[in-house]
Amino acid sequence: MKQLQGAADLLASRARQQGRVTTVVFQVTDRCNYGCVHCYQEHGEGSGELSHDEVVRILEELAAAGVLFLTLMGGEFFMRRDADEIVARAHALGVAIKIKSTGHHITDKRADFLATLRPLQVDLSLYAATRHLHEGVTQAPGSYERTLAAARRLIARKVAVQLNTSIMESNATEVAELKRLASEIGASYSFDPKITAMENTEVRPVLQRMSAATLRAFYGSAIPDVVADMYSEPAPRPLDTTPCRAAQQTVAIGPRGEVWPCIRLPLEGSNLRTQSFQSIYDGAETLQQVRGLSWATLGECSVCPVRPYCQRCHAMALLEHGEMRGPSLEACRHAVVIRDSLRERGLIAATETAMPPTWDRVDPHGQHHRGAGDGHAVRRPASLRVIG
Repeated sequence: MKQLQGAADLLASRARQQGRVTTVVFQVTDRCNYGCVHCYQEHGEGSGELSHDEVVRILEELAAAGVLFLTLMGGEFFMRRDADEIVARAHALGVAIKIKSTGHHITDKRADFLATLRPLQVDLSLYAATRHLHEGVTQAPGSYERTLAAARRLIARKVAVQLNTSIMESNATEVAELKRLASEIGASYSFDPKITAMENTEVRPVLQRMSAATLRAFYGSAIPDVVADMYSEPAPRPLDTTPCRAAQQTVAIGPRGEVWPCIRLPLEGSNLRTQSFQSIYDGAETLQQVRGLSWATLGECSVCPVRPYCQRCHAMALLEHGEMRGPSLEACRHAVVIRDSLRERGLIAATETAMPPTWDRVDPHGQHHRGAGDGHAVRRPASLRVIG
């Protein structure tokens, strides 16, 4: 597995050097039969979705452009009746495939089918090791058993499975049990502690964020080894580098042919129904502008002493605070907690105590966006649909 990953990394590195896209995330539908409380997507009824022929044409364009890795997702990917045909076509084109799903529709028959194609990985969303906590997130009775059954079906057929968990206040205590469960069934796992606003700037999901105390416990005791591996020798992050690879070696495609810098940053502007993938990747204004964002262009971020510990997100900055080039206050909160957890464990210098220039605006519980108190939607102004 390590040798395969090393080869994949080498291919991706060479493609980047040549200015070619390496990874595409393709959201083929925004339909979903779950109602997850933290979800950043607007779920629709499927109106205007790409037809099967359009999807196939796009897959062929991606292969011709040299795309190496393709993630297929929704909504719930398997809510498309032609989902299996889409996977089969991508496989035939020689693209390495990852699938994101709830597992709800992965029956024995579908697991048999996927096993013949050998995708790189199937990511299944599992939010707790206990039924009531998981279904408290999905709002879908029976979803816990369905996801675990799908995982076991795939693993029994030697398909690599990763259990993905968004970490919230409600399930933060489940980390150890989720690790144990993943090990027990033969899956890998991934934890995402960043809860974002919806793509229409609706702020309700961020009310699920970990409190200050829970966030400290998560980084300090739930995943301390991961934090130590990533940050005990923090990279300098020069000002001429970018905090994010959106619109560079990775882009996203929406269910109606939209091309976005990343799946959480649905900036309007280009569409595969009227342009080719290569022409959009090479020349779309929104992609070019996002590519031009470096630490030096990000104002307060450029002078922040906590930058070596920061995983800044362009989408979070835009959707919650209205400014792509401004700070993501949630990223500030996480960076400080990560830095402090390392210092308290003696892994970095005791003198590492400086705070971000944004700190007077950061809510310790993550509620620093506009409109959090009432939970009402904050619609994105037209001016924010493209980068100014």
